[in-house]
Amino acid sequence: MTTSTNDNGAPYTVAIVAMGPSHKDYLSECISKSGRFQVADETWAINAMGGIIQHDRLFVMDDLPYFAKVAKEENPALAGYGYWLHKHPGPIYAQKEYDDFPGAIQYPLEDVLNSLNYCYLNNTTAYALAYAIHLGVKHIKLYGMDFTYANNRGFAEAGRACIEHWVRDACWRGIKVTVAPTSTLMDQFNNRPLYGYSVAPTIKKKEGKFVVEFKE
Repeated sequence: MTTSTNDNGAPYTVAIVAMGPSHKDYLSECISKSGRFQVADETWAINAMGGIIQHDRLFVMDDLPYFAKVAKEENPALAGYGYWLHKHPGPIYAQKEYDDFPGAIQYPLEDVLNSLNYCYLNNTTAYALAYAIHLGVKHIKLYGMDFTYANNRGFAEAGRACIEHWVRDACWRGIKVTVAPTSTLMDQFNNRPLYGYSVAPTIKKKEGKFVVEFKE
């Protein structure tokens, strides 16, 4: 695989790992290849994944003091942030810089919006995906961005439409996007069948163009 240039340029391949069930696909890939750098040049963690997996950049767009202090009392499930968020070396892409969080840097919102020319970022994963598009990453891999669940389609978290919007934008820009195989994002978990075909055609890409083959 192509590796980072190590000259502050954009990494060629980035894995963005959020907290949904399909984050397991990222772990499985890393295990099968004996290391994360065989999966992507850089791994970007979303929220709590920053305290769980090795990563190069962390995105936490909610107020950092809330996660590290208030949340321990209001929501015990978030108490873990208090053990590592203050000590995170950064970069933590956040709303702003914080004195108590030396790793935090302000998310370059104005630059990203002017680059993408559309203001639609309704969850933290969208900020990370938009930043990857802005940087010019060539291959973006998405894990743990599920929002709806195959075994409970009645439950949905906000954000799926936003992520799918930016996936399409990335594709229009010539960026390759790979979605975790078990994710409900883009209906990946059931291989995104074409509607209406009783026997699904085989679709391959040759020399940059789709080739459709029908079975008799």
